Amino acid sequence: VEGPSPGRGSRDKRLKYTASGVAFLIGFAILMVLMLPNPWAVAAGAVVGSAAAAGTYGTMYGRELTRERRTAEVSTMQSSLSAQLRALDTTVRNRSHQFPPSTHGQLRMIVVGLEEIVQRWETLDRAPEQQEAVAQTINQHAPRTLDLFIGLPDSAKPAHAAEFKSQISLLAEAVAKTRD
Repeated sequence: VEGPSPGRGSRDKRLKYTASGVAFLIGFAILMVLMLPNPWAVAAGAVVGSAAAAGTYGTMYGRELTRERRTAEVSTMQSSLSAQLRALDTTVRNRSHQFPPSTHGQLRMIVVGLEEIVQRWETLDRAPEQQEAVAQTINQHAPRTLDLFIGLPDSAKPAHAAEFKSQISLLAEAVAKTRD
C-alpha cells in the first residue's frame, strides 16, 4: 500500500476548502434568487450557504479519515500475513526433509503464490470472501496441514504421503486460482 504522496495533504486541503467554498456560493446564490425581494435573503443565503459548506467539508473530511483508516488496516493485515508467511516459509525450508519429495515444488509454489497475493492485498478489496480465504489459508489451513504431517511418526508418513500430497495439491490449485 502506498503512503501519502508529498503534495497530497496540501492538495486534499485545497480541494476541501474549494469544494466547501463552491457549496457556500451555490447555496447562497440559490437562496438569494429565491428570496430576492425579501430583505432577509442575504442572511438566509449566508446560513444555507454556510450549512452547505460545512456539510461538504465534513463529508470530504470523513472520506479522508476513512481512506487513512483503510490504508492503515490494509498495512496491518499485510504485515500480519507476511509474518505468518515467513514462518510458513521457514517451516517448508527447514523441514523439507520430512515432506514427501513430490510435494517440495508445490509447497514452494504455495508460499510464493501467497506472498504475491499478500503484496497486492488491496486489489482483493472487491472480493472480501477471497481475502478471508487467503487469510485462513495462511493462518490456519497451510500451517495445520504441515504440522499434522510433521507430527506423524516417521514410520507412519509413507502411509499418509498420498493424502498429504492431495491436500497440498488442492492448496496449490486454490492459491494459483486466487493469484491469477
